[in-house]
Amino acid sequence: MRTRGKIGFTFIEIMTVLALIAVLVAIAWGRFNRSYEKALEATMISDLRNLMTAQELYYRPAQTYAPDISLVNIAPSPRSSIHITESSPMGWAAWNEIERALKRCELYIGNATPAIGIATESARIFCAVP
Repeated sequence: MRTRGKIGFTFIEIMTVLALIAVLVAIAWGRFNRSYEKALEATMISDLRNLMTAQELYYRPAQTYAPDISLVNIAPSPRSSIHITESSPMGWAAWNEIERALKRCELYIGNATPAIGIATESARIFCAVP
């Protein structure tokens, strides 16, 4: 806009552009956070699936499930923390968390009791906010 021979933008025009940029950033940030949470949940589910396979491999020769993750041959994802809460020849239960994730994932097999109460069906991984 030209005023008295000067070229430039008015204060209102600059503030309007900054407000539009702020709205676009807020929308993008919300979508990024949702995608990030979904990625963390997928990581926790993958780690529990790996644990499920490792527990079955451990069970074959030992005739019981491993009471600790150090006894099975898996390496959880970075920042992932798997907790085996119960293990016996009749079943096992575990849950997983990742720092800064809102959700926790849980799994139980056989007659084990879910520790944090998210899992409601044997041999299925359930994720929720505890």
